[in-house]
Amino acid sequence: MSSHDLSLAVAAELGTPLAVVDEAIVEANLERMARLARDAGVRLRPHAKTHKSIQVARRQLANGAIGLTVATMTEAEVFANAGIDDLLIAHPPVGAAKLRRLESLAERVRVFAAALDDVGVARALPENVEVLWEVDTGQHRIGTAPGEPTVSAVRLLLAAIGSRRFRGLISHGGHVYSAKDQSERRTAAAQETGGLLETAAMLRSDGIEVRELSIGSTPTVGMAALQGITEIRPGTYVYGDANMVRIGAQRIEDCALGVVACVVSTPAPNRAVVDAGSKALSADLRVPGAQGFGIVAGREHLLVERLSEEHAVLSAATATGLSIGDFVLIIPTHACTTVNLHRELVVIAPDGRFRRQPVDALGWR
Repeated sequence: MSSHDLSLAVAAELGTPLAVVDEAIVEANLERMARLARDAGVRLRPHAKTHKSIQVARRQLANGAIGLTVATMTEAEVFANAGIDDLLIAHPPVGAAKLRRLESLAERVRVFAAALDDVGVARALPENVEVLWEVDTGQHRIGTAPGEPTVSAVRLLLAAIGSRRFRGLISHGGHVYSAKDQSERRTAAAQETGGLLETAAMLRSDGIEVRELSIGSTPTVGMAALQGITEIRPGTYVYGDANMVRIGAQRIEDCALGVVACVVSTPAPNRAVVDAGSKALSADLRVPGAQGFGIVAGREHLLVERLSEEHAVLSAATATGLSIGDFVLIIPTHACTTVNLHRELVVIAPDGRFRRQPVDALGWR
């Protein structure tokens, strides 16, 4: 029985919509990224916001990861409570409530660092929290521009907190999701690494030690030379998703996460409705021009045309080929946000056995 058929069989037993994970594909993805890091001579610090799972985090560490990247204080607390003692929060911790939680965390985690782009935010951090300064290499979200703007900011940072706590520079090449082809994807990756390397060289020429140059995002890792980069922070690679397939960063065979849905209505020959809507599937369409809220595995002629809360409308150019009661497996557009919609995932082994994997770090703050 294929892994696709196994997913449908498990869903028939447990009910739908059901978020499922192919265990063998996850293991292959973990091994592939660990090998890329080893071959490139960089440290692997995967972003745990994709899986939010203690079990998966331990598998990543067993495959050579040095620690984890997290996005929220909840994620940091969950993984610290599980004994993971090297964490980076890649989101500026701002506000008294977050700082209280951060102070408690930093007392019991061996190494804790925060990414930020403001000296005042850095000054408010506990003394035992290291700092990575965010460089905007093209995404235009947070961070200072490469070169002199970042050099000037880091000088102010060191005057405020001293050099001991300055770990280095960090960037996220999220603008890669706007790439229309592999050439543009390589350009985005080169901008990410080049912006950090250029800025680090300027800082070092001023006598400032830069210990870490950290890049992130599954689509840019491995697309540019990593010489001089010290750390990579991919996240989505562990499960894969439709965005990764559409941008050419992963194959559909690399997608371990899917949501099984049941056909509940066939109101027209070219239209079917399933029971997995925006409560079960991500609505995050990142790739320009991409159509459909996911990929229907094995039925690529179908388009996940639209989502409402409990319904997804599937359409086809002619006939869907679906009947009421049929099951379909939908690879979501974005794995990270899909996982955050579920309290647990059902992990299916090659022999058909399955287990429930809690989404331990569920939440948004």
